Amino acid sequence: MKQRKLNILLITGIVTDEHDPKMNAMIRFLLESTGRFEVKITESFKGASAESLVDYDAVFINYDGKINVETPYVGWGEKTEHVLYDYVRQGGGAVMYHSSIIKGDPAVPDQFVRLAGCEFDFAQGARKSPKLEMLVDMVENSHEIVAGAPKSWMTAQDDFFVNMKWLPDVPVTVLATVRDDLADYQLDKVQVHRRVEFENQDIASWLGINTDVPVAWTHRYGQGRVFAISIGHGPDTLRRAAFAGFLCRGTEWAASDRVSIPYPDLAGLKRLRAWPYYWDMTVSEYANITSF
Repeated sequence: MKQRKLNILLITGIVTDEHDPKMNAMIRFLLESTGRFEVKITESFKGASAESLVDYDAVFINYDGKINVETPYVGWGEKTEHVLYDYVRQGGGAVMYHSSIIKGDPAVPDQFVRLAGCEFDFAQGARKSPKLEMLVDMVENSHEIVAGAPKSWMTAQDDFFVNMKWLPDVPVTVLATVRDDLADYQLDKVQVHRRVEFENQDIASWLGINTDVPVAWTHRYGQGRVFAISIGHGPDTLRRAAFAGFLCRGTEWAASDRVSIPYPDLAGLKRLRAWPYYWDMTVSEYANITSF
């Protein structure tokens, strides 16, 4: 029996300007390529009501509320934010994507932190590691989302967020980790514009150093399901087969409480398939239908 398509509302609008503007279109293209999703994108979520979300199985949040790192956070307003919390609490799904896990001010702190499953606040000791390429280790047997995933794989030109504060009353299931290695902070390895952050610092004493840090997790929010993933900064990681499968499977679980989408199969001649790998399409055919 053919499964119905899951309806996803991708909520975006304000994302810091170091993020590639093609990402939302690429995420929609990836999800819809599986045949499992119908994705709509909104760049204006402020003023949303419960009726705005009634037709959706999950929201996919790619919004951090900052035009750039120096500008103030712009939220959706308390009324709209509570519409979102109520939607998930009553059984909807949510995907918290990349920088959307960062706690904004004046977002409603208590409920936002619970929706994300953790508190990630730069003002409270959270930081961004200087490394851009990282080995992601999947936590085997942790969840059906990771079943069939490669044990480890590499990101490209990505962000690595360290020092989430986990809430004792919000149990999360960690799906993937990255090592926060002291060696990554050697000044000759750090981008020039960030070296001032690490000069003359006792980095070995910093919280989180030389530990395996979660970069993807799930948890329950009321009756709803949340899949959070802090990596996925740009197109380079999004095009990795392991990441593509991981994101699709996590989104399907958030939207339906089950997983049926396989990880991409690139064995044999299938290695010639163009991204997003779920179609039997050559690179030339792909180039004819997309602009990215």
